[in-house]
Amino acid sequence: MGLINQEGFFRGHIVSGEFNQTAKGLPREEWALKAEEMFDPDTQEFLPVDAEADEITAYLVMFNHDDSENFNTPQIKKLTGWDGANFNVLASIDLAGIKLSFQVNYGRGDYADKLGVDKVDMPDATSSRSAAKLDKATIDALQARFAGPLAKNQVAAKPVSAKDKKAAAAKAKASNPTRPAASRPTTPKPTAAVVGKCSAEDAYNECFALKRDDVTDDKLNKVWFKEVALVNEDEAKIIPEEWYRIKEQVVQQTAKV
Repeated sequence: MGLINQEGFFRGHIVSGEFNQTAKGLPREEWALKAEEMFDPDTQEFLPVDAEADEITAYLVMFNHDDSENFNTPQIKKLTGWDGANFNVLASIDLAGIKLSFQVNYGRGDYADKLGVDKVDMPDATSSRSAAKLDKATIDALQARFAGPLAKNQVAAKPVSAKDKKAAAAKAKASNPTRPAASRPTTPKPTAAVVGKCSAEDAYNECFALKRDDVTDDKLNKVWFKEVALVNEDEAKIIPEEWYRIKEQVVQQTAKV
């Protein structure tokens, strides 16, 4: 028996635990943990731990200073079955023997030389050092959350690319306040797009050239990115016929009638 003396991802159980608070009055769980296995990143397998270095205490602060839950609280709920409604209930739960996994890392700043438990999770959780593939629902949720920033990155280079003179000319034309709007083409030019196929660049350039005066570059980009994402989030997999359909959808929403 002895303290864990290296960073790693462990499986084990809770020896004992109690509900208490930090010096600043934040609620926390304090768990004495005993490791049984440690993940080996080379073999991608769990191996028995050294019996002389298999113990550590986890200090799991549950709330931030603004009284919002932090990342420890959902993990505590999963492991203990606590519903999150009453600290008295949590304090009464017998934690001894509960199986779990936990990540041990060195701290930062003044604690750079001290090992601590960074995270606790279910016993079958994936090691932070092994690849974990997100499911589509999680990816879609991330996509929706960061759609705005992604949209700016997605198309920012296209209208100003030094390699695309046609796009640069279209932008200059659209931004010239002295040029009458009627001079902007209102129907697609007879290119390959007319027969139902086009490249990503041609599709975007045509959308840009045909957009209404009230459609800003940012608004066009958002509509463009939305339609692209509906077809395939990986642009490399979009075929010419699909770029044509994307172009048609964007034009329908942003161009003059």
